[in-house]
Amino acid sequence: MLQQRSSGLLLHITSLPSAHGVGDLGPEAYRFADFLEASGQTYWQILPLTPVDPGSGFSPYSSPSAFAGNILMISLEKLVGENLLSQHDLDVFNEQPVHDVTVTEPPSVSGNTILAGPLVLAPNTMHAAWIKKRPLLQQAAETFLRDAAPAQRSDYDRFCAWQADWLIDYALFSALQESTGEPTWVRWPEELVRREPAALARQTELLHDRIEVIKVLQYFFMRQWNELTAYCYGKKIHLMGDIPIYIQFNSADVWANPTLFKLDANLQPLFVAGAPPDYFSEYGQRWGNPIYDWAEHERTGFAWWMHRLRHQMSLYSLTRLDHFLGFAVYWEIPANEPTAKVGEWVKAPIEAFMHAMHRQFVQLPIIAEDLGAKAAEIQPYLRHYGIPGMRVVQFGFGHDMPTSTHAVHNHTENFVVYSGTHDNNTTLGWFHESDEIHRLRMNDYLGFKITDKNVVDQICRLTMQSVARLAIMPVQDILNLDETHRMNTPGLGGRSWQWRLQPGQLTNRVAERLLNLTRMTGRA
Repeated sequence: MLQQRSSGLLLHITSLPSAHGVGDLGPEAYRFADFLEASGQTYWQILPLTPVDPGSGFSPYSSPSAFAGNILMISLEKLVGENLLSQHDLDVFNEQPVHDVTVTEPPSVSGNTILAGPLVLAPNTMHAAWIKKRPLLQQAAETFLRDAAPAQRSDYDRFCAWQADWLIDYALFSALQESTGEPTWVRWPEELVRREPAALARQTELLHDRIEVIKVLQYFFMRQWNELTAYCYGKKIHLMGDIPIYIQFNSADVWANPTLFKLDANLQPLFVAGAPPDYFSEYGQRWGNPIYDWAEHERTGFAWWMHRLRHQMSLYSLTRLDHFLGFAVYWEIPANEPTAKVGEWVKAPIEAFMHAMHRQFVQLPIIAEDLGAKAAEIQPYLRHYGIPGMRVVQFGFGHDMPTSTHAVHNHTENFVVYSGTHDNNTTLGWFHESDEIHRLRMNDYLGFKITDKNVVDQICRLTMQSVARLAIMPVQDILNLDETHRMNTPGLGGRSWQWRLQPGQLTNRVAERLLNLTRMTGRA
């Protein structure tokens, strides 16, 4: 799929600079696209765009929907430009800085609702941003529903029709969370839990106004996303997205499709997903997502998955499939186990799945996240279908350096090479935590002493010099940022997912330096 040498940067939308506490699809996104163009980049890689939930620490990899957009990313400035909000509304909004907003009890958020819930994590700017932003988003949606011109209303109606196969369930799910005061769907009245048609029809009628607001906010998100991608494509910049293999149990997808997951008679998970102990965690990673009933997926021709892939591929030029190993073999943890240490490897029907995917799409514009101890098991499938995998330069200096697939001298063309990923420490932070043996190997490999003054430059150079056709570097690395700027620490939560770029950090000098490296390595 990767036809020529190119490169790009990894920066999630929420990590863009913002006066509103979280990055969005507004002016700073366009400025970043301009920076990518000025620095000779071809790709902008982001993390999943789906809604986030405080219960999972705002992780974009645990969402209440596999299809909906994260409305926290809607730009208020763009809504002002469309007269859906006034400049006065925005000025009043900006008068109180986000960090001054007090959050005493974090809400349980699912898409477009905000509900009282247990204290699940420490207050942070994500919570504060949501509390501040929600009333203005609601106001803008109501203004649209009241004042939209016929052409705007027609465009909205088309959106609802095109996205109906997920939007109807998602909007009703979110509205029911609010109306029942219960964010967890298995605690709703039994007729709603079991999706009895008469009960759903009755609630759809009763909650009509709230459902329309939820749909309009999804429309705003999609319209702003499409405008940004069009701007990027005009600059020959391609968006690379991300599909988490799993979704969270408390989601519209599980509620609407319970037969596709391993649930008991009370619709509770029998098993949950995760990863065994590895480089990232000695206890493994207990993600808590429900396990797919792959036999049922195969019986339906993987229809739900094909729909999900088609929807996500419509948003991006390239799509990274997270934890691709899970399509071949997955770590199944009994739901009552507190960690991922207890579990077993279970086979998934990867041959049938990939055959169905190839039948549907012929050309597969996807990248496989093929990292981990059992990655070798999926390499034959990736080679057969020509799907690029991933290589991470930080992983290439272990005791197996001569034979490591991550060592630069062992790279091959049809791969995406990273200096590090969103799950790794920044390169400078990685160097700070590396032991003396790792540092000596780096010295021997590069032929001179590596220090915290030159390590980031050298790792970025190795990344760009790799024969792998696509090279991606996190923005933190091109700015030489330390461990305090890490995006995510798998399994630990805490301050993960909250890092943001500051205004003015991406200077002309940074762009020129990156452009020179990009040209020198044949990636411009």
